[in-house]
Amino acid sequence: MRLLSRAIRFLIPALAAALPLAASAQDFPSAPVRVIVPYPAGGSLDAVIRPVAEKFQQATGQTMVVENLGGAGGLIAGAKVAQSKPDGYTLLLASNGQVSLAPLLYSSMSYDAEKDLVPIIHLTDQVAVLYANSKTPYKTVADVIAAAKAAPGTVAFASTGAGGISHLAIELLGQATGAKFNHIPYKGAVPALQDVAGGQVPLVFTFVGSAKALTASGHVRPLAVASDKRLASLPDVPTFAEAGIPNFQVSSWMGLMAPRDTPPAVIQRMATVAGEIMKQPDFQKKMADISMEIRGGTPANFKSAIQADTVKWSNLAKTVNLKQQQ
Repeated sequence: MRLLSRAIRFLIPALAAALPLAASAQDFPSAPVRVIVPYPAGGSLDAVIRPVAEKFQQATGQTMVVENLGGAGGLIAGAKVAQSKPDGYTLLLASNGQVSLAPLLYSSMSYDAEKDLVPIIHLTDQVAVLYANSKTPYKTVADVIAAAKAAPGTVAFASTGAGGISHLAIELLGQATGAKFNHIPYKGAVPALQDVAGGQVPLVFTFVGSAKALTASGHVRPLAVASDKRLASLPDVPTFAEAGIPNFQVSSWMGLMAPRDTPPAVIQRMATVAGEIMKQPDFQKKMADISMEIRGGTPANFKSAIQADTVKWSNLAKTVNLKQQQ
């Protein structure tokens, strides 16, 4: 009897501590939700999360506050969310850079992307496209590869930065074809594309939205899309598989993540709300207009997608010392 009494004395405080957490999960959200975007305002991540934020208030009655926190390739934002209270009220709009790529690029990090961040929902993918300056002789991927093999290391590619998706796409293309390229990193998509359009560098991997104006003006032309199917926005541009390079897929994913130990009920509630938003026709049109591929699915689906992405770039890192690209 005395042992039972002692057990109850210990159990009651534990139950009492758990009740607020359970209640918060059941009633979530009962306050504004903050989403940290790991890059400055105006980029492609903003273009995805801000329409979500507008509809979040309609769906839940609570605001979604979007906060841009750039720096260190997105690691500052990743660390801030990883170290936040795990109650669902501070989330990360994550992309490859803070999760799949960061461990390959940085020798030390203030958070463990795999352990400290929990997947909620995979929002969109942005497919990489190979563009050439319109005045170059490169009209197909085969033209590029032939030139690179004829004079190894002389065919130049711009990228949006060392270690980013556009850089890794160059390395992956070299791995897939045996060609050697000259990588020229820039500080972002805008300066990289400006130099490609101006003829200083002939080639670049980037995204449709980033190159839309220069494509329309005729300064650059798309050669191939790194997807398993053609893009609706570029219906006449072949995939790399159609161009003779199978299994060449490169994309930048975006999705919501939370600090570890966030209650599963909160994770599921956020996934459900975001999933319903993504089904709405006006949201789908906005994403189509900027060539974003809507994904969705469950937290488990998103976790599997992240794991597959991590394996892909880890395999590349075995042949390319990415940590030297910091």
